[in-house]
Amino acid sequence: MVDTPLLKIGFAAPFSGDQAIVGGPMRQCAELAVAQANERGDLPFRLALRAEDDGADPAQAKVVAHRFVADPAVIGVVGHKNSGPSAAAAPIYHAAGLVQLSPSSTNPGLSRQGYRTFFRLCAHDAVQGQVAAQYAVRVLGAQRIAILHDRTSYGQPLAEVVQATVQQERAEVVLFEGITEGETDFSLTVARIRDRSPDLVYFALTEIESSILARQLRAVGSEALLFGTDGSRESQFLPLAGAAAEGVYQTYAGTDPERAPAAENFVREFQTRYGPVPVYGLEVYDATNLLIAALAQTGQSDRARIVAAVAAMTDFTGITGPIQFDAHGDRRDPQVSLWRVEQGQMRLLGLAGELIPVAGSG
Repeated sequence: MVDTPLLKIGFAAPFSGDQAIVGGPMRQCAELAVAQANERGDLPFRLALRAEDDGADPAQAKVVAHRFVADPAVIGVVGHKNSGPSAAAAPIYHAAGLVQLSPSSTNPGLSRQGYRTFFRLCAHDAVQGQVAAQYAVRVLGAQRIAILHDRTSYGQPLAEVVQATVQQERAEVVLFEGITEGETDFSLTVARIRDRSPDLVYFALTEIESSILARQLRAVGSEALLFGTDGSRESQFLPLAGAAAEGVYQTYAGTDPERAPAAENFVREFQTRYGPVPVYGLEVYDATNLLIAALAQTGQSDRARIVAAVAAMTDFTGITGPIQFDAHGDRRDPQVSLWRVEQGQMRLLGLAGELIPVAGSG
C-alpha cells in the first residue's frame, strides 16, 4: 500500500502582540478549509496547515518566508495579514517560485513589483481610499478634512490616496499628518486638529491607535465626523474606544457575510467550532480553498505549476463569489463596503457602488 503524500499550506499572520486577537481566528479559517478538504477524502494527498507567527513585523515575516521556502512540503502560502510583512516576504516567495495569496494586505504597491507569485483576494487601498474620500465628500458633505496615518506601508499610502481624492473632489485637506506607530499620546496632533476645525477626520490607523484617537478627540470636544479604515473594524476597536466609537464611519476592503449568501454554511460551522468570524475571514477561507483547487488541478506538488494554475484560474467560485486575478495578481471586481457604528455595534450601510452617487449626478 502506497502512503498518501502529505503536503502543506503555509499560513502567516500575527499570533503574538496586539494583533494576535485577529491573527488567531484568521488561522482558524484556514484550518477549517484544510480540515474540510481532508474530510472529503477526494484528493490524492493529505493536507496540513503550517502556521507561522509573523508578529505583524516585516523582519519576522522574512524569517517566516524563508522557513516556508525551505520546507519542500509547502506548496503555497496564505498570508500575510498586514501589508508590511507581505512586502517583506513577497520577494522571497518570488525568488523561490512559491505562490502567495494574501487575504488582507491592501497596499497597492504590492501588486506592482512584478512578483508573479503574489495574489490578493481583497480590494487594494487605491480603491478603498477613493471610496472613503468620495463618500466623505459626496455623501457626508465634508469640505474640510483632516487626514492622519501611522507612517506604515499600510497607513501612509492609504492616507495619500484619500488626500489626492479629496482634492480631486474639490474639498480641502486642512491637515495631513503621520503619527508614530504604537504611540498613545496624540495630544499635539489632537490640538492641531481642533485648531483647524475640520468637519471630518479620516484616520488610516490600527484598531488600537484608532480607538485612542477617537477618545482623545471627543475628550477635547471635537464634533467632527470620524472616518476610519478596515483597521478600525477589527474586534478591539469598539471595546477600546467605548462611547467615542459611536458614529464612526469605516470602509472594509473584504466581503461581509451579510453580503455573501454562499458563506452561510461556513459561518455556521466556524461559529460552532471557534466563535465569531474575524475580519477577512471569508477571504482566508477562500484563499485556502483556491490553493487546494489549484493543487488538485495540477495533480502534483510542483510549485511553478501551482503558481500558473492560480494565475489562470477562471472557474473558481468561493464563498465571496467568483475569483479571478488580473495580470498584476489583483482580484477582479473586489468589493468595498461602508459601515457606521450605531448603538455600540458596527452596522453595514452598503456597498460603495450602491451608496456613492456618480460625480455630477447630484
